[in-house]
Amino acid sequence: MKYVEPVYLSAPTLLLGERVETVTEAVARGAIPAPVAEKYGYTELRVSDLAPVEMAERAALSALATAGVGALDLDEVLHAWTYFQGHDFWSPAHYVAARVGAARAVPLGVQQMCNGGMAAVEMAARHLLAEPEAQAILVTTADRFVPPGFDRWGGDLGVCYGDAATAVVVTRAPRAPAVRLLATRTAAAAELEAMHRGHAPFSPAPLGGTTTLLPRVTKRQFNERPDRADLAKMAYAALTDVLGRSLAAASVAPDDPRLRGVALPRLSLNGLEEVYRPAVGDVTGAEVFELGGRTGHLGAGDAVANLTSLLARDASPGAVFVLISAGAGFTWTSAVVEVA
Repeated sequence: MKYVEPVYLSAPTLLLGERVETVTEAVARGAIPAPVAEKYGYTELRVSDLAPVEMAERAALSALATAGVGALDLDEVLHAWTYFQGHDFWSPAHYVAARVGAARAVPLGVQQMCNGGMAAVEMAARHLLAEPEAQAILVTTADRFVPPGFDRWGGDLGVCYGDAATAVVVTRAPRAPAVRLLATRTAAAAELEAMHRGHAPFSPAPLGGTTTLLPRVTKRQFNERPDRADLAKMAYAALTDVLGRSLAAASVAPDDPRLRGVALPRLSLNGLEEVYRPAVGDVTGAEVFELGGRTGHLGAGDAVANLTSLLARDASPGAVFVLISAGAGFTWTSAVVEVA
């Protein structure tokens, strides 16, 4: 989608877990084998003692203060997450809205796995375009990957997980540090949903807390199927498609000097090198940013987290960046933004 009318991502904020677990510590206690750790490339993961929504609240309050937007001026509060938020039968989005004082806003939860943050940004932008009276929408993400329900170092294949929250205020005019959203494109491959389902029958109740989630098991079961879809091939096709189409929609040529870089999801280095970098390189020669080595994969928050890192590197007005987001299911999004 090309955003003809101005839409801005204002005051992007990243709140990382307050503690650090180093890969050296993880290898020493047997949380991850040394050869796997070396292949993945993470040097440390961020860890929090706060509930995910508590982190989201703090990130949201910081973003609103930086943007100079009052909570009562928000039309919606969109909260995206990947993993357990602290209660089973409950709305995390309403919690965030209540805690920041967004009494006028409609809270919405966005569940699209690790692409949820970017999906929420797209939803917010489209709402602003469709509703002339709407002025500002808050988008938050938060995830915390702790025992006994989750094994952050060894539970999955190709990714280790860090705790963090992000927040960004989607506005009609730039507020504080901001980028204009020029275009987004999204593609999906629903036949890959079984990668995170595996062979187990459907359960009548959540299993979190009674057993440790092990995505690596469902992925291996998926890979054993003779009729399985090829994730690498499908991811490459989707990535080249969404990146190429989003740049075209934004009227940014692949060799445009304004294009300062493409930020990838905070996945393992080997996965990025095998699929993501080649896909990006076949579309544009722009610099590629891999930003997760000292944080881990931040669930639904990678894209906004990457935006904060990019603005810290280069906040020159007119600079263009691409944010690549991906989530299980699978879904891929490319967002082209320009520094305001």
